[in-house]
Amino acid sequence: MSALRDAIDFTTLGWNKPELDETLRQARMEIEGFADDPTDSTRMRFCASYLHQVQGTLRMVELYAPAMVAEEMERLAQALQHNQTTDRDTACAVLMRGVVLLPDYLERLQSGHKDIPIVLLPLLNELRAARGEGGLSESVLFAPDLERPLPIDVPASTGPGEARGSGPAPHLAQLRDAMAAWPEGGSPADPAAFVPALEALVAHAQQEPGRRMLWVATSVAAAMQDGALSDQSGLRQAFASVERESRRMFEDDGFGMPRAEAALEPTRQLLYHVAHSDSDHPLLQELRQIFDLDAQLPTETEISHAQGSLTGRNRALLDTVSAAVKEDLLRVKDALDLHLRTGETDLGRLRPEVESLGRVADTLGMLGLGVARTVVQQQRDAMDAIVRGDRPADEGALLDVAGALLYVDASLDDQVARLGTGDEDGAEQDDLFASEAHKVLEVVVREAIANFADARQAFVAFVETNWDHAELVEVPRLLEEVGGALMMLELPQPA
Repeated sequence: MSALRDAIDFTTLGWNKPELDETLRQARMEIEGFADDPTDSTRMRFCASYLHQVQGTLRMVELYAPAMVAEEMERLAQALQHNQTTDRDTACAVLMRGVVLLPDYLERLQSGHKDIPIVLLPLLNELRAARGEGGLSESVLFAPDLERPLPIDVPASTGPGEARGSGPAPHLAQLRDAMAAWPEGGSPADPAAFVPALEALVAHAQQEPGRRMLWVATSVAAAMQDGALSDQSGLRQAFASVERESRRMFEDDGFGMPRAEAALEPTRQLLYHVAHSDSDHPLLQELRQIFDLDAQLPTETEISHAQGSLTGRNRALLDTVSAAVKEDLLRVKDALDLHLRTGETDLGRLRPEVESLGRVADTLGMLGLGVARTVVQQQRDAMDAIVRGDRPADEGALLDVAGALLYVDASLDDQVARLGTGDEDGAEQDDLFASEAHKVLEVVVREAIANFADARQAFVAFVETNWDHAELVEVPRLLEEVGGALMMLELPQPA
């Protein structure tokens, strides 16, 4: 279900991405206007309004880390509006950096890549520093799925009537005493004291978030008792939050007053320590499995890829640069074609084309397209040798140059599309095969979507014609075609 949820998230983001891009573009224009005329504070008021819209949309599609960035950008815009920053120019520069990089990160997510919130932390802290606020730790961006159901062996709630008999008060007192014996920056005096108190409180809690918090705390405390967690001092704040929320939860005469949202933060803090522990304690392993914590810790490759997306090289910019490169290549090919067709003997006329290829090679190098850059450099050197007279200007040599440039032109779009995927230059050798496979997949998906649209229209017609079954005759064929195509792509489950 996680993969399906991710796919839905990407689709939802795709629906909202054009609006987000336009809103961020308008915010960027307001920042530029304010930088030109700092006395016009209304610019920042409009900018903050645009960023508030962005934040709301990102929260709606459950992209909380990008939403936090948008929120910090909004606060910085408000600080600039009210002249509450110490360095206005730096604050404007950081705000501009945010509106440039956030679309890059969203573009990466729209492409189906994993959300890696940790790479947004430097930008987040830059925005906070511009307002004079302290930085955040990476734990703030740790966001496991806290809606996972509890295991069936977790003790059932006793209910309000039963809870009145013994009540949670003694267990709350035991938990409070255990916390009092845990010094700041140190280890608990008696880790074992936490376990029975937390276990008993689980049975008294009525709301699922509270029960989840207490059950997670019980497992962590038991692992801590066995010495499975080394950084016990870092856990003190999390357990202090658990103790505080437990008191609030049972403050209504022991009946478990619900404060569902308040129980989420202590749970998240505890799971953060579990996720970053290398212990193989059975209870910690169970928590990792239930909350899928391993998926919350990206690999070095994933982090590197996500960082590569925050370079300001978004697809719009890359497409513009790619179009300019292809235009230069086309001009060189036309010059070579004209030279061959007219039998021109003045090789000096090709000197500008040598310089053009040099500029194209430099541009490809800046884009990180190593293989394409090498090919263009080789053709530039070959043409330079021909122009200098070091190499005969025969038809074969010029056709070789033209052919190589045709290859670069044909493969440029696919190479630009894969920029930032973390592939090394050597992987670009498979460009042709990857390109063909991608084109086949695009065709199949396009036809499948068309078939689904036709089937949906048939169902609509079936209803509108008062259940005329003739409207459904073509539906089985349409769906069989989609299923067959998916089987050819070795996707048996969707088929």
